[in-house]
Amino acid sequence: MALVHKRQSLNSRGRDWSELPDDVIRMVLGRLRFSDFHRARAVCSAWYRVWGECVPKPNQVPWLILFPDPAQTRRSCMLYNPQEEENVYTIQDLGVDPCLASCGTWLLMSDPRLNLYLVNVLNLERINLVAIESQRDQLFSALVLDRKGHFASKAEMMGYPSTDKAVVWIDEKTKDYVVACSWGGDKHAAFCKKGDCEWRPIPSLLGCSDIALKDHKLYIYYEDGSIGISDLKFVTKTAHVQLYPFRFRLGSLSPYETIWADYLDWKTNIVITISGDFLMVGSVLKRRDLSWLFRVYKFNSANNEWEETVSLGDQAVILDLGITVQASSDIQGITRNSIYFSGLPSSQKDVFVFNLSSQKVQRLSSSSVSSRPFSNARWLFPTS
Repeated sequence: MALVHKRQSLNSRGRDWSELPDDVIRMVLGRLRFSDFHRARAVCSAWYRVWGECVPKPNQVPWLILFPDPAQTRRSCMLYNPQEEENVYTIQDLGVDPCLASCGTWLLMSDPRLNLYLVNVLNLERINLVAIESQRDQLFSALVLDRKGHFASKAEMMGYPSTDKAVVWIDEKTKDYVVACSWGGDKHAAFCKKGDCEWRPIPSLLGCSDIALKDHKLYIYYEDGSIGISDLKFVTKTAHVQLYPFRFRLGSLSPYETIWADYLDWKTNIVITISGDFLMVGSVLKRRDLSWLFRVYKFNSANNEWEETVSLGDQAVILDLGITVQASSDIQGITRNSIYFSGLPSSQKDVFVFNLSSQKVQRLSSSSVSSRPFSNARWLFPTS
């Protein structure tokens, strides 16, 4: 009520928002939810100054970014926040470079000439990573003539970085980061940190099927079903621990045995929970009705077996990020015991939330999202 009287008093004297006292602006900013807090910095220079001194309320819901269809004349990306339902926000054109991974509001992007970089979707701040060729491997450094008579690295000639796997972690305040990637059918794998002058090989990443990154630890699921953890804090060597193997099975058959007959595509993801445990999530696209099937497995250390579970409790899986997040019933805009999914390579436009309790797909409620063409989508989880 005091704030209302204060505003009326200001209006009666013909003042504007820029003349609000700093403590009032600070109080208003402290009441705003995450997305509104970030918009508030654009009110005026006075608000921007105070905004820089404040800490937002933690974001509690995943956002969705939609990348434009190259065939469309409109090249801007769209950002969807489930808390705001029908509102979809247009952000400036991020270009045509593919998005490889994300962390918070940062995207890991790749241009056609091997340059990897991080870009913030809220303010377009950009961080260029050290060149891939810094790995000093002959494959990346030797120059040859391409079809147009220009010199190019062998990596470029082979289509790099057609990155098979990529993960990123970044501290929103210090801008410290870790990026790990594999290229060329998983024949080459390396990582870099802020301040590095070159990429460092990760032998343990070769032959991987999926990776997840949390707290500088790289969780790796291999094509042969084995699981490993590599500690990226070690500068001189990569500490590696091998864990119990996992195989995704549909009933009595594995996807390897049924994929061509019944399924169009399938994938197994490794997911790190809030507590630091990990899950295995299998997903398949049925050929008959183009419907999706998901299975979640936890490791039972008592019998050294992976067991299927249909309950994540008050958590939800963000499959793009390989993590779970808090999803209690009092948080608007996120569904507990669900999987947030943005499609497989053969079906990138299939974006939805899969409810493990009902085993049903929940499509996005926003008509403005479903009615617009897009080339790719990715779930984000902004943190600050």
